Amino acid sequence: MFDLTGNVAVVTGASAGLGRQFALALARQGADVAILARRKDKLEAVAKEIEALGVSCLPVACDVTDTEQIKGAVEKVVSGLGTVDILVNNAGGGSCIPLEELPDEEWRKVLSLDLDGAFYCMKYFGRVMLEKGYGRVINIASILGKGGLKELPVIAYASAKGGIINMTRQAATEWAEKGVTVNALCPGFFASEANGPEAMQSMNEFIVTRTAMSRPGRDGELDSSVVFLAAKESTYVTGAILTCDGGWTAI
Repeated sequence: MFDLTGNVAVVTGASAGLGRQFALALARQGADVAILARRKDKLEAVAKEIEALGVSCLPVACDVTDTEQIKGAVEKVVSGLGTVDILVNNAGGGSCIPLEELPDEEWRKVLSLDLDGAFYCMKYFGRVMLEKGYGRVINIASILGKGGLKELPVIAYASAKGGIINMTRQAATEWAEKGVTVNALCPGFFASEANGPEAMQSMNEFIVTRTAMSRPGRDGELDSSVVFLAAKESTYVTGAILTCDGGWTAI
């Protein structure tokens, strides 16, 4: 069960952090993986880790805010790996600026990266899946897309992730009879490139207080969730919002 051998997965924002972990998790199950991000040197380092697992890996430099680069990435992936079976829309980021002080350009920047980027990757990579009548789309949202956070001013990020959640539901309904499932994964607080050791330490008090397990997530604790949503066995799961947050949203 959950063997991904013969599948081709695309993971955006895969040069570091959770994207790297998602790519490695899928590769461990046998999938060949195309990894996308802006920094080609970082991608090549991750590609070596993935290839060491005995699968193929194609690093593709791509800025998901640029639709022409996304179209080019689709061509490279199909040419290099043959098809697309799985798409993990992970690329994203945000900033901590109070709503009333948030510059207009910062608002657009975050929504362009987090929400528009996921939409356009789903649109163009999704066409490959729709053509063959099979695919798995996993949009990486956040617990901050399901509720507010009084401790940090993250209005743009939270808005984008909330948009991803309902975009996932709508896309799932549109593609439900076409063989392509669309689901979202909502992580709690995990260390990442954006949330480095210093940032995690500064947030530790409220993470411990507001999480049922009294700790942030650890490396590898999202792997089973992304593998489940990517697998052929999850045929009847679409439009689902899977939360992996140590009980944050249960309180």
